[in-house]
Amino acid sequence: MYKLAVCDDDPNFCDSLESLLRIFFTDRALEYSVASFTDIKAFDASVRSGAKYDLVFLDIMFDSDNGINRAKKLRSLNYSFDIIFITVCKEYAVESFDVNPLYYILKPIEPEKLTAALSRFLEKKAPQYICFNSLRGIVKMNISDILYFEIYGHRVIIHKNEGSHSDFRGSLKDIESQIPQGLFIRPHRSYLVNVQCISEIMHYRLKLTNGEIIPISKALYNKTQLEFVDYLAHNGLFT
Repeated sequence: MYKLAVCDDDPNFCDSLESLLRIFFTDRALEYSVASFTDIKAFDASVRSGAKYDLVFLDIMFDSDNGINRAKKLRSLNYSFDIIFITVCKEYAVESFDVNPLYYILKPIEPEKLTAALSRFLEKKAPQYICFNSLRGIVKMNISDILYFEIYGHRVIIHKNEGSHSDFRGSLKDIESQIPQGLFIRPHRSYLVNVQCISEIMHYRLKLTNGEIIPISKALYNKTQLEFVDYLAHNGLFT
């Protein structure tokens, strides 16, 4: 579950942002929670008392304090949550980067800008490797190293980006059940493809970034197209 915090002295803005966050995470079937604060000192106290957040939307200007200064103090205490600054003032953009924010959004928030910011957050939080069981034991591999899995008889062949491959006894169904949702597409009963390595969908074929062609079965053609477009849209690559 992703734990979010919204810290802004305008309660109406907090409600509006919560509604946008609900749409984003619900559409993607992602679990999340949101805690809203209209007092920056209350947010500070929440963090210092042990509350854990993955992402904080932090207004820069408050009646009694400055969000950037507060963020600097928290960073000095090694709190590592991602920060998206929100404000009506462009002139604070340069100063805000001293605390390494994930994004900087001007009010009123445009849904497209929020989607871009949250997509960057999800990409950063996405696992960099996957673990799955084989007869040899637990296998750990970097996701970026994998082009696709192929079933051949009773063996799973792992095709890697650098051209090599390895194999073990198992099934694609077992692999599919153990990898994070949304990272791989099943275009054919014999293939499980890293969605980041797809460059093009053609007529019943996938073209990979290395030029390889993977077949798409007729039964899975529409599903494959929808999953690929969904991946592109959720990462701000398709509108």
